[in-house]
Amino acid sequence: MDLNEDIRTCALSHGADYYGVADLTSSHAFILKQGGGHIARYPRAVSIGIILLDALVDLVPDREDFSAAMLYRHNAYDVVNLTLDQIALAVANNLQRAGYQALPVPASKRANDEKIAGAISHKLAAHLAGLG
Repeated sequence: MDLNEDIRTCALSHGADYYGVADLTSSHAFILKQGGGHIARYPRAVSIGIILLDALVDLVPDREDFSAAMLYRHNAYDVVNLTLDQIALAVANNLQRAGYQALPVPASKRANDEKIAGAISHKLAAHLAGLG
């Protein structure tokens, strides 16, 4: 099995529904500006995603209701993002064991509160990986 298949298998076996690898070189300047040198030194990103349960998405129109909002936030935000973080760590560990540098980036932590942005645009990485 090749490295890409090893990493895909790792991500999917830990609960990812989506997996792709992005070539970040075309967006280096943007990534450097947003996340700095610690992020921009990586030429590729592994992008993963989890499908939200239909019942959770159905709660969105009722987000003014405390109970619906609490259920949505806990499951669709807290639990899913923690799972994404755990998958990212497992993938990074596999990459490192294969001899590559890897840095798991949190699914939802802000690196810049003023811009409400993370260390890298997950949307950009997903797009470049062919996922979004």
